[in-house]
Amino acid sequence: MEPKGFRQRRLVAGGGYAWNLGDVQPVLYRLPELLKFADATVFLCEGEKDADRVATLDLTATTISGSTTWTPELAEPLRGRDVIVLVDNDAPGAAKAEKAALALHGVAASVRLVLLPDLPPGGDISDYLDAGNSKEQLEQLCLGAPLFDPKAAPPSPILDPLPFIDTSTWRVNEGVPPREWGVRDLFPRRSPALLSGEGATGKTLLLLQLGVAHVLDRDWLGTLPEPGPFLYFGAQDDTDEIHRRLADILKHYEADFPDLQGNIHLLTFAGEDAVLGHADRTGLVQPTPLFQRLMKAAIEIKPVLIGIDTSADVFAGNENDRSQVRQFVGMLRKMAMQANAYIIINSHPSLTGINSGSGMSGSTGWHNSVRARAYLTTVKTDKDDEPDPNLRKLEFKKNNYGPIARTIELRWERGVYVPVGRIGSVEKMAKEHTADRLFVALLDRFNSQGRNVSEKAASKNYAPTVFGKETEAKKYGLKKADLEHAMRRLFGASQIAVEPYGPRCRGTTRLVTT
Repeated sequence: MEPKGFRQRRLVAGGGYAWNLGDVQPVLYRLPELLKFADATVFLCEGEKDADRVATLDLTATTISGSTTWTPELAEPLRGRDVIVLVDNDAPGAAKAEKAALALHGVAASVRLVLLPDLPPGGDISDYLDAGNSKEQLEQLCLGAPLFDPKAAPPSPILDPLPFIDTSTWRVNEGVPPREWGVRDLFPRRSPALLSGEGATGKTLLLLQLGVAHVLDRDWLGTLPEPGPFLYFGAQDDTDEIHRRLADILKHYEADFPDLQGNIHLLTFAGEDAVLGHADRTGLVQPTPLFQRLMKAAIEIKPVLIGIDTSADVFAGNENDRSQVRQFVGMLRKMAMQANAYIIINSHPSLTGINSGSGMSGSTGWHNSVRARAYLTTVKTDKDDEPDPNLRKLEFKKNNYGPIARTIELRWERGVYVPVGRIGSVEKMAKEHTADRLFVALLDRFNSQGRNVSEKAASKNYAPTVFGKETEAKKYGLKKADLEHAMRRLFGASQIAVEPYGPRCRGTTRLVTT
């Protein structure tokens, strides 16, 4: 059956089949041939397919069904015979072969366990023959194998070597890959993150606002996300509601829907089956066909951000089972890595998570598996009063690669969230990031136009002074001092350098990007 599985059935009186084997006595596969060629060496294979393949070589072959246990009655037709037990090249195959050898030891005249050479992982006798090996090679190999000794270890499966990382060319001071961010120091690329919050706090709006900021290359809560496409997978709101939310966000950014075309990709499965991963009967989390479709789209689109709204709609496992949660987040991590994106999963906290302030629900596997986690809450006083229903607090509860315990206070205004209050550590960090990016962009533009700038403060073309007069600097509120700090940071990161230009005798220099 598909996916791979096997079931047995039996004929019943009056015609038809029954799946319950009842009191049926199992027999060895191809039993009539075993009895007909009573002196022939018997090749015991793992399954019927392989037994049939060996039989095409005019050899006597048999097997037992996968769910059958060896019994004295089942082993009896092999009494006094030479038996070759062919071992499949995986752990289950080795275990099944050893059980067969133990059951036949003392019954058969001889038993040999044979793991064929050069098999791929999971390979079997069919793979061995497909590789061009002959009947004569098989017989010679098997008859030369040692007799089975119950006290000896069974042959180990031949496995592919582990893919260890080669660090021989690595150097501390060169070639170290820089970390890539979706939002600098908050959300790293190629990994999943979690955004939790009670219902109606505005998680979906915050996620959509971030996605639009990526597409338009605009600010988000005082940060400057990396520009690029946005892929949204929602199961909460219908198309009309998403339309309304995006309209408010675009008004805030003084943009319109045509500005998003080609870079925003929206999916809504509100009221439909939105499950991306489910746990099977063994507890293993399996991707659904919908997950595979989403994965394919993500790899083709290569968005900066993939937003998934919400975990309760897409994960059909036990959120209290740490193993299942980690498997599901692992599936999302694979998607993020292959699409070179980062993923934000919206989730709802449990009552315990709300009361404790952790913002969590279910197993700690959610917190431990993601690389960043934020919690959106209403703002309340010490007496648990809510002074302003439009105020929110975004707390960063986890950040593997950047500062943690950061908080941004927000206010809902005209359909979007805007940061309020004095500039705190997160906002300061975002402003510095904006200054760094703008400094590099302006430097490249000036150099391409032949307008050289200098690192010397006394120079008439001192870069921070010149750049501070540009429209972009004024747009983001960046002054000369901000750009001076940016220049120092960029020198420290070796992203800019000084190079001579013009006649050597003049000793003139200019700033360039590296």
